[in-house]
Amino acid sequence: MEIFIGVDGGGTKTDATAINASGQVLSRFTGGSTNPYIVTFDGAMKELQTVIDGLMKPLNLSSASCSAICLGMSGISSDEERQRVHQFLESHFLERQLSPRIYMRSEAEISLMAVLERQYGILIISGTGSNTYGITKSGSIHRVGGWGHILGDEGSGYQIGLQTLKSVIKSHERILPPTRMSSLILKAYPLGHIADLKSYIYQPAITKQSIASFARCCIEAAEAGDHAALGILRSQAAELADTTSALIMQHHEFVASDVVCIGSIFKHSRVFREAYRTAIRERYPRLQFPEATHDRAPAHGAAMLAYRLFQDGA
Repeated sequence: MEIFIGVDGGGTKTDATAINASGQVLSRFTGGSTNPYIVTFDGAMKELQTVIDGLMKPLNLSSASCSAICLGMSGISSDEERQRVHQFLESHFLERQLSPRIYMRSEAEISLMAVLERQYGILIISGTGSNTYGITKSGSIHRVGGWGHILGDEGSGYQIGLQTLKSVIKSHERILPPTRMSSLILKAYPLGHIADLKSYIYQPAITKQSIASFARCCIEAAEAGDHAALGILRSQAAELADTTSALIMQHHEFVASDVVCIGSIFKHSRVFREAYRTAIRERYPRLQFPEATHDRAPAHGAAMLAYRLFQDGA
């Protein structure tokens, strides 16, 4: 039996999936961050090793062949970085008497494969951060965004969380009207009063993920009709639509492309999802938003891509 491995390496977690040639899932494993800008390159490789070993542990490799592995990893973009990862994996597999073909692909390619079962189209990400990718039928990759939470991440959980915090502070100081987000924050966090946010937020341990977590209070308040929360989600959706428009202008194929939207904000916020689609369709009415027929994670798409590239002899 041939085994194909897919890895989706992110700044928060790393997912891995193993499938056979028929597409059946044999194993899954989730580990920590493998983004070298967050955990250093050595830390990323150590975690990648843990993830791959954890994925392969339940597989009977004495009667199976690990044929190929495809990785889409955030923070790995240059040829030099890819080569370093490739060399690490070659050495790692050699120690285990395995020699799979190793493919490095973008997070866009593995995500599009998971949803569309092909590598071209538009991918819009709104999770803790945000990013937009466009891949043409010929394989050229275009990208707008991805500048991180300080310089960019428009339409992300981080920006929504930050705007949520600013809004409740302004409401507390009576610059803005009362908002349901205030009571939701007091219920969800160890705070006695909104004024306690200052000491809570400025702790050294607070990360961008910590700020992004406040987005859930905004999403819940918006579903209840809170005016301030609705305004935050709609304005951030409009900013992400602006980013998408800049991407679409880069190639004529994108004006009538399939658009795949992934990430926790798209998943959990109907208001954000609908506002984004409305804003971008007003500019590009030929865009399509196909619904996934299979509940596949990007790591599964990476495994599918490993199989396809292996079959093509790439």
